[in-house]
Amino acid sequence: MTLHVPFEQFSKTVQSLLETKRVFVTPNGMGALVTAADPQKATMIVCHADVPPTQAKTKLTRSGLEVFDGAWKLSDEIEPGCEERGDVFIAAVSYKSVETMPGIWVDAYRAVPTQIQVLRAMYEEFRETGELPDVSFEEFVRLAEPNVVVVSPNEIESFLDKKTEAQIRQ
Repeated sequence: MTLHVPFEQFSKTVQSLLETKRVFVTPNGMGALVTAADPQKATMIVCHADVPPTQAKTKLTRSGLEVFDGAWKLSDEIEPGCEERGDVFIAAVSYKSVETMPGIWVDAYRAVPTQIQVLRAMYEEFRETGELPDVSFEEFVRLAEPNVVVVSPNEIESFLDKKTEAQIRQ
């Protein structure tokens, strides 16, 4: 069972619901993921702090908790707390350019985009910056011969897990 709470309530909640004062802090986005758990009770408390991990650790220590690096994790799903910040989908487009090498364009989205949404955003950006002559969207797509790839939060997490595992083995 996992309880998500605001950072301001984390210390009080841990001290009232768990039989531990050990909490774990790890970087997460622009802030910190903070977790505490009692394996015997199968209970975990999670929050996202909108402050850097060092500041979160200081506040938690001042509230009487023992703070360690790391995070409790339920499974190989997205890290607890990510839903509070919003998922990030990365879109990349390779395209035929006037240079000898193909071009690459990258963008980020809060929800999974369609290929058309990605291409439309690329088209609009290129028009705004003057990188694209006055052509229709359809002509742009035909000339650019784009290849669109969207990377989901689960895939991003999997890539990071593989890197961590590889570093541990070294």
